[in-house]
Amino acid sequence: MIKERNDIYLGRDYSDAIKGILIVFIVIGHNHILCPNTETGGIMQYLYTFHVVGFFILPFFYDKKTDVTWRGVLQTIARCWIPYFWICLLCFVVMCITKHQFDFGWGQVSAFFNGTQSPIRKNFGFIFPWFLPTFCSFSIMLSFARRYRWLYILLLVLGLCTLFMTWEQFYSLKNTIPFGGGLAVSYFGIGVIAFELNRYSRWIKYMGAVAFALLSVSWWMNVSIGIFMKLIPSAFFLALLCVVPYFNYGWLRLLGRYSLGIYLFHVFLTNATYMIFPHKWVWGWIGFAASLVLSLLMTMGIYHTEHLRKLLFPRSWEEIIHIRNYK
Repeated sequence: MIKERNDIYLGRDYSDAIKGILIVFIVIGHNHILCPNTETGGIMQYLYTFHVVGFFILPFFYDKKTDVTWRGVLQTIARCWIPYFWICLLCFVVMCITKHQFDFGWGQVSAFFNGTQSPIRKNFGFIFPWFLPTFCSFSIMLSFARRYRWLYILLLVLGLCTLFMTWEQFYSLKNTIPFGGGLAVSYFGIGVIAFELNRYSRWIKYMGAVAFALLSVSWWMNVSIGIFMKLIPSAFFLALLCVVPYFNYGWLRLLGRYSLGIYLFHVFLTNATYMIFPHKWVWGWIGFAASLVLSLLMTMGIYHTEHLRKLLFPRSWEEIIHIRNYK
């Protein structure tokens, strides 16, 4: 069993295991045979209430000094926006091939810098790249919020305010603020809820697990409980803190370590399985396993090829410059 370093923060192995669980849920949620996207209130919509948000809650539980210099900010931008650029380019190419037409204009440029779901899906054919610009904005916010308490409180208040918005109001907000900033603020509030509750008492995570179970029952029974339903992501993460220590961590840590590449590649592989396998439930699970394993192997291959890793998943702008100057 992997132990926490203390009652608040998580060690590297523990966080990798959590990311592994989250990426498994995401890959399942993107499989439209297992989770049909046409089913209102179905399992796909249920998973979307908490699985990706977990990646935004997790950084609150990292015990590390944060670099709030311009160098640190630029490194964060490089880590997120370089993969975001090439994955959007790949999505655009695939969309042009499937539609048999090339139509590039201001819409694509605007959607690229907006960084939220609807504009990206409309102009690039896929929705999933939104995660990268939003996570970049979120990471920069969190870096400065850890240094300045007033900013931490301000972002918390703004994040909580988004929870009281209607769907239409929040949709307008997130599509107005560029770089995924609106979503980032909302997720900041959700992350603070989970972190501060867990810091308050070591027993809160068990209460969170119970709350997640009750909220899930309410979801599936269509019981309206208002704003409390928006606490599902925080409750889910607290539940993860309870159950993860009892899992076999080997393969989960591996998936978590390469979760970004899996996230970026698996959608293409999942769509490929629709063309290869029958649209049956059993084949849906086979397609899920194939897309998960193949995207993992692809990512591992990239990370084990240093120049390819620096090109696609750079840790800083210096690595990109190094490639350009390489002879």
